[in-house]
Amino acid sequence: MRLDLEGNPPSPKVVFKGRLLQDHARGGEGGLDGYLAIGGYATLSRMLGEGEQERALALLSAARLRGRAGGGFPTAEKWMQVKRSNSDNKFFVCNAHSGQPGGFKERFLIELNPHGVLEAVALAAAVIGATVAIICLGASLEREQLLLESALEEARFRSLLRTENGLPEIRVRRLSESYIAGEETALLELLAGRPGRPCGKPPIPTRSGLEGAPTVINNLETVLQAFFAIKCGPERFREVGTKYPSGTLVFCLSGEVERPGIYELPLGTRLGTLINEYGGGVVGNLGLKAVLVGGVGGTALGPDSLDTPLDYDSLSGVGGSLGGGVVIVVSGNSSIVSITRKLAKFYYDNSCGKCRPCKDGTKRAFHMLSHLDRIDEKAADWVDTADSVAQKGIPLVLIEDRVTQRPGISYTDSASGLDKIRLICKWYEARGDCHHSTESARMILSLLDTFEAEFVRERLSSESLAGMA
Repeated sequence: MRLDLEGNPPSPKVVFKGRLLQDHARGGEGGLDGYLAIGGYATLSRMLGEGEQERALALLSAARLRGRAGGGFPTAEKWMQVKRSNSDNKFFVCNAHSGQPGGFKERFLIELNPHGVLEAVALAAAVIGATVAIICLGASLEREQLLLESALEEARFRSLLRTENGLPEIRVRRLSESYIAGEETALLELLAGRPGRPCGKPPIPTRSGLEGAPTVINNLETVLQAFFAIKCGPERFREVGTKYPSGTLVFCLSGEVERPGIYELPLGTRLGTLINEYGGGVVGNLGLKAVLVGGVGGTALGPDSLDTPLDYDSLSGVGGSLGGGVVIVVSGNSSIVSITRKLAKFYYDNSCGKCRPCKDGTKRAFHMLSHLDRIDEKAADWVDTADSVAQKGIPLVLIEDRVTQRPGISYTDSASGLDKIRLICKWYEARGDCHHSTESARMILSLLDTFEAEFVRERLSSESLAGMA
């Protein structure tokens, strides 16, 4: 399998529209006039009435919407924290960053209906009392930035999004494409003109975010789902999905599947339903080996997990995360060891370096996975850590002659075999200011535990080849 962890996200070849995407697409037909003809900007206009903002929060709470990324935090609770703050300065940030491998919904949602995106963002900002709303895009979304800015200029010209009408100022910013820049505090650092490195919590952004002011950060789908819940009411929103959370999720299905694309399905839909009934099954009838649920920040599940419901609590119960709905399919003829190595290198390359255990731990995990034939050597996890080497761009995997290096600290000599990799993952797991260390360790551990026999075979094969050399 060619696991694509670089480059621009692809355009979806197949799109299955549930109620959110149907409503969003209907508003995107015919430009601004077409959007106005079906009631566009009317929901936002109503929000300026007395008591409407508290009413919107009540509707959102009754809808039981949880954020469509990360751990699924209750959206109404986050909004209320900022709404009820005494600060005169508040911000709303829509995270439409596209740095997640296998994630391509942001590009699609903006192209489908830019005015719908603008109204949803403006409404969210108005509800929490923000004076400024910022839509953050990945660097590759240049066309999407132009679409949003053109729509924004058009709406302002028609007096639909003017700040003098009591509406927040909307800005569109295109930032770094790096994977870690999608983390909410890293995003705030970039907006403030600093390097995009995550910050420790507390304080949380709802208390002290951009410019030290209370700030709500939601990803784009969460903003659109919130708009739908407020516009259509909680009863309709709760018609599908689980009891908590309710509603749908826009899944990005990719990898070795017949029909990769975007599928909006109710939360709680079985993993096998998404892959087989909607995605058409594994390509070429090769059989399913693994599924990366939640993308590179999620967990690896085997073919016996197809009955797993796709919702936050069910995946948490198997040590995973739904994340932003990225699902990557791995076929039976793909090498799990090769995929794990590629993921480990991705985690190391995308660790910002602020937290040494994360940077050092991901490097050591990658090094051991790249040298399975030498894993039982003393100090098997040690690799040159000189900053000068890293700055020169020399791939660490090429630094193999440890005879000429000064001996460093090893964290794995108390273990043997694959347990050395497990030990280093558990050593650096959760030792950082963001979730990168936790997510990378979780994915590597899940691959090792689910497919241990394949790693053992690869190790024995590597040792045999090394012995023949």
